[in-house]
Amino acid sequence: MKAAAILRRLPAALCALLAGCQTAPQNASLQCGAGAAATGYLVCKLLGRPDSECVKAAAVVGVGGAAVCYSYASNLDKRRKELAGRENDLDARIRYVRGINADSEQLNADLGKRVAATTQSTDELLVQVRQQKVTAARLEKERQAREEELRGANAQLARGEDALTEVKAYRTRTRPASPDLDAAIQKQEQLLADARRQVDLLAAQRARV
Repeated sequence: MKAAAILRRLPAALCALLAGCQTAPQNASLQCGAGAAATGYLVCKLLGRPDSECVKAAAVVGVGGAAVCYSYASNLDKRRKELAGRENDLDARIRYVRGINADSEQLNADLGKRVAATTQSTDELLVQVRQQKVTAARLEKERQAREEELRGANAQLARGEDALTEVKAYRTRTRPASPDLDAAIQKQEQLLADARRQVDLLAAQRARV
């Protein structure tokens, strides 16, 4: 089968694997890894392997590839640039924290999809391991993919925690008290706690392999 024909079949094969082919804003982190997954699928098919095997091969590449594709850190950088020069403006600070809250909500949505995809992939892998259908080389690649996924998620979370620490430091210097700023900071704390729980779930999947 020629490469072009294989690629025409790729979206249907990978949609189910990469959590459902949603729109770009809804599924940004997953689609960011789709190029790597497509490459893995194409190479597998060109070697004459069946669809079922090649979709699983693409999962290894796709899971790891998406790890570096979260948009959270870059969004924080953009918001920080927008705040530049107005760091001591209370209204600007409140808008800034509300903005990073929105970014953190998207991070949690992205992490939730990654947890679901990685859990499904790990479940399927362990079935194959029990059936002795997985080589040592492939198993090592699967471990590396999950390690990369976990590393990428932790890096995003660390950026959020740094931003929260800086905002809280500003809050301690702000007088009089600002209920709006306090509420925004409290929400950010909750969102990052939720993100930490999801990162811990990714770590649990890594530990299973």
